[in-house]
Amino acid sequence: MAEVVIMGGAMGLGNTGPVMEFNIQTDPEAAAIVFDAGWPLVMVPIEVTHTALVTPDVLERIHRKDSPFCTLVCRLLTFFRDTYREVFHFDHPPLHDPCVVAYCIAPNIFEVKKMRVDIETSSQLSAGQTVCDVWGQSGRPPNASVAVRMDVAEFWDMMVAAIHAADEASSLNAPTAG
Repeated sequence: MAEVVIMGGAMGLGNTGPVMEFNIQTDPEAAAIVFDAGWPLVMVPIEVTHTALVTPDVLERIHRKDSPFCTLVCRLLTFFRDTYREVFHFDHPPLHDPCVVAYCIAPNIFEVKKMRVDIETSSQLSAGQTVCDVWGQSGRPPNASVAVRMDVAEFWDMMVAAIHAADEASSLNAPTAG
């Protein structure tokens, strides 16, 4: 295995608690095993995925291809936007999971920093927190490469190209029999 790439964790604020991010908080004990396993690990935290915002410009780029498939994608993203706005008060929703796929395809669009990441498993207040030793103050060796920045323009270029490629193959665009 070359490396494990995960979308999860936070370097600061969480999304399901003050410092917990959903994917890690769901099973902090399992996350601790993964982070302590010793294999090459890349963490794409919520701070980075929150930069992949579905803006009106992104929706317009996707919908430049006026097809049933692209219309459906835009409708789904708009529904997601409205839900995210109601729950998290974001004007534009982030697209979390594709960031990990983008890292696997084009790691060069990410800036990563090696650091120690431990998972809090016992606190009633913060079980599921990814404790990121950004400055190396613990003196413990790094066990993860943590994405700290993503080239958002490059990310959306890749995403729009992938959506348009999927559009070419989509059966939603097939002519219907009359």
